[in-house]
Order: sequence, then structure tokens, then C-alpha cells
Amino acid sequence: MPETLLKNVTIYTMEEEQPVASAMVWREEHLLAVGDAADLAACYPSAKRVDGGGLFVVPGFNDCHCHILAYGLDLSAANLSPEHAPDIPSLISQLRRWAQDNPDAPWIVGSFYDQNRMAERRHPTRHDLDQVSLEKPVFIEHTSKHGGVANSVALRIAGITRETPDPPGGTIERDAHGEPTGVLLERATDLVTRHQPPLSHRQRVRAIHLAAQAMAKKGITAASDASTGWGDLEGEVAACVQAVNEGAPLRVTLMILANALRRDGRWLQPQDIGTGSNGVRVGIAKVFADGALTTRTAALKEPYADTETTGMLLHSEEELQDLIAGAHRAGWQVATHAIGDRAIEAVLNLYEQAMQTQPRADVRHRIEHCMLLDDGLIDRLRALGVVAVLQPEFVARLGDAYRYGLGEERARRLKRTASLLRAGVRVAFSSDCPVVPGAPLDGVRAAMERKTPLGVVLGEEERVDALTAIRLYTAGSAMAGKDETHTGTLTAGKRADFVVLSRDPATTPSDEWENMRVIATVFGGKVVAGRLE
Repeated sequence: MPETLLKNVTIYTMEEEQPVASAMVWREEHLLAVGDAADLAACYPSAKRVDGGGLFVVPGFNDCHCHILAYGLDLSAANLSPEHAPDIPSLISQLRRWAQDNPDAPWIVGSFYDQNRMAERRHPTRHDLDQVSLEKPVFIEHTSKHGGVANSVALRIAGITRETPDPPGGTIERDAHGEPTGVLLERATDLVTRHQPPLSHRQRVRAIHLAAQAMAKKGITAASDASTGWGDLEGEVAACVQAVNEGAPLRVTLMILANALRRDGRWLQPQDIGTGSNGVRVGIAKVFADGALTTRTAALKEPYADTETTGMLLHSEEELQDLIAGAHRAGWQVATHAIGDRAIEAVLNLYEQAMQTQPRADVRHRIEHCMLLDDGLIDRLRALGVVAVLQPEFVARLGDAYRYGLGEERARRLKRTASLLRAGVRVAFSSDCPVVPGAPLDGVRAAMERKTPLGVVLGEEERVDALTAIRLYTAGSAMAGKDETHTGTLTAGKRADFVVLSRDPATTPSDEWENMRVIATVFGGKVVAGRLE
């Protein structure tokens, strides 16, 4: 295959030695050279020339914490996001419309609802969902993936009554008379979802294709599925491998749920889960320490501002230690979901114990979300070499819910990107899509502005510039997934995965950022979204 030379562009390589270039050359999936346009034209006289029209190039975005399979499945459910369901009557209408369009579906399902951004400022209840159907089970999932609501039929199928105790790590909300409201938080959702029909292999493969195609349009060329093994580890791995082998334009890293890695009293090791595909990687074990701020289940040291609770740790100290230490001993890079300061402190303690008990080189354990931080926790992150994996878009989409739950002072201490970087902590950006829509350009703008949906700035001192944000969403994310040898920057030998942007990210002010567009996404040297002429 002949070489291709892209010229008349400004390339932000994210490489320190050569941060800006004017051309690059690739053959098949890999870059051959990045540098000056005249020099490369002389070195590769037979290369096919592509004129970039004065546009701007960055490495392909890497969403190192998202939910690929769940995103694809959500694209097939009723869309209950605030843009489509700003209040409960419209939520009911959306579900009724979906039920009419899917008459053969055994369950009526919806995703992306967020009570914090609905007019009523409350969760829907079983009684609301009963207006959708009294014959079929209805279940809707909270945008955070840390809760959901079931109608009366679904509760009956699950056997949930006033006598049903809260499961470990979960809460069944009840009304003043002790009756279940239909709202289920954290692991309580499992009581209902376990009764939904199992997904077929073809359904999983189709969902991954849908997600990969949607991500390509956003400029994403690599992503990590942060909940592989939620239902069927082997089935989910096989579906991902098949989708990638069939051409899904995404380099995939699978983060395997730690609970799925324990078999008959032993821990599976990364080499035990072979994918047989260069495009699907394993090596990260996922642990959950606490819940979410939007559902008031993240574990805090001090009570929430609008409730008397401090959230919840999803495991006892002994259980959490067993998960983290066991995965560490088995050779996994551990990525632990920890949002509240109490949860982050608990995880750092256990990481430190695990690394002292069994030292390993370059473990790069991670804290996913790592939201509520004080200076002491930041110092410990640096000292332990723990990677902070942040989602800047959370502030732009969910920031007012954080203000309501934490109060203004604590809300300003969320996602302290600038402080983490100044302290020398390794940081990566991601989205947690489908918790939020997950367009990296939106995440970059959110990191630049730190504005809530109502326009309140949370911690102006934690803003970063656009190129820093892009670096964290490319080179930073590749580092977090130990994939920096192949992706994350644009330099000879790495994959030809890149994004062409309509405007200069280095000079476009944040208030004009909505005009920034992904013109083309190139994956492995091939245009997979948009056009490049």
C-alpha cells in the first residue's frame, strides 16, 4: 500500500520534543514520519498527497473510562435525558412512544434520566411508571448508572415488597408507609435487572458496533469499557472481539470487574483472558468503592448539604481489601471507582498496603473519578504514583446537582485538575459515557470553563487551557491504560489515529468553542467518520 502524506495542516502532536508539525506520512495503520511539509514531501515523493485545507489535527481521543457495551444498548432504549424528558410527564410520554415503536419488547426500558435536572427535582416513582404500562415491566436507568426506577409490574416480578430488606451495598427507597417507591439505588437495581431477558451474542455485537460508530463521529479512536463482566464475562469479551474483527473503528481496552475475576477460590490473571485480537486489550481490574454524588451515595467524610447521610461504601473494609489486594497480587492494574473523599482515602490506604506487601514495577493503579479532594489526598496520590482519571464533562452536565448536594465550598473542590497537575500527579481525562454524552470536545471545553448548566463556575483556579485538556484526553489517557507505546501522540511508529478539527484549539476562546467541529476521524490510517480530501 502506498504512503499517504497529509499537508497544509497544523498538527498538535502532544509530543514534548516536537509539539507542532505541518505534515505527516502514514502507510496502512502506522505513522512513518511527522514533521515539516517540505521535508516530508522530499522524503516521500511517491506518497499520495492530501491537502488538509489549513485545518487542525490532534491525536485520536482516548476515552479511557466509559461503558462501550452499555452505551450501545442505551442507544436502543428510550432517551430520557433532560433534553428529551425535562419533567416527569415528558418522561412518561417518551416511554410510551418507545413502547409503541417496540411492541415486541418484553420490557419497556429507558436511560439517561436525571432527577437533578428535571422540573420536579425528584426521582420518578413506580406510580409514575405505572402510567406507562400496568401489563409490562418498566425499568429506567439513572444517568449515573447508580440507580433506577421500576414500575409495579417489575417490582412484582422481582419480588420486592415492604418486607424486602435492603441488599448489601444497595437501598430500596420507601415511602412514609414503608412501601417501596420503585426507586432503587446502587446494588438494589440488581434485584430487578437480573429478571430481564439475557442479551444474545448478536445483540451485544450490534451494541458495540453502534457505540463505536457513534464514538468515531466524536473523534474517539480508543476507549476502555469500564464494566466488562457485569453480566457474562466470556460473552462480553467474545462480542467485543467479534465487533472489532468485523471492523468496529475503535481500539478497545477491557476493564474487567474484579468480582468476575475470582473463580473457584483463585484469581484469574490477565493472560488467562485471551482475546486473539490486536485491537482488544485486557489488563485492568475494576473495583467499586462507593456510589455517585447525583444519587447521594458517594462516600463523604461530612454529611451532604441536602440530606443527613454521608453516602455509602459499597463493601466492608475487609471486602474492599480482598478485592484490591487480590487483583494486585494476580498482576492486574487496579482501577477503583472512588468519588467521595472518604472513599478516596480508603482506596489510597489499600493501594499503599498492597504495594508494600507485594511491590511491583510500574503498577499504575488508578482512581476513577477521584472527585472530592483536599490537599492531603492530592499529596498521597502523587506519593503513591496513582493515576487520577477525571471526567471534566461532569461539571458541565451535573455540576448544579453537585452544588445542591455538597454546598458551594465543597463543590469547588471537585475534579481539581490544575492542582493535581501542579502537584505532579498523573492525570487522564475520560467521559464515563453514557453517564454523560461523552463528546471529548465538550469535555475539553468543560475543563477550560468549569461552568455548571446554570453558569456557575466551580473552582475557577482549577481551569486548564485547551491543549492541556486535549493532552489529558489523548496522551494522558493512553498513559492511564498503559498503551502509550502505540497511541496518544502523533509520532513515527505509532498508530495513524487522529482527528481533524475545524478550528485551532490553541487560539479558539471557550465562548466560541461550540463552533469547533470534528471534520474527520482517521483510525488506522482510514477515514471512519467525516471526510478528508
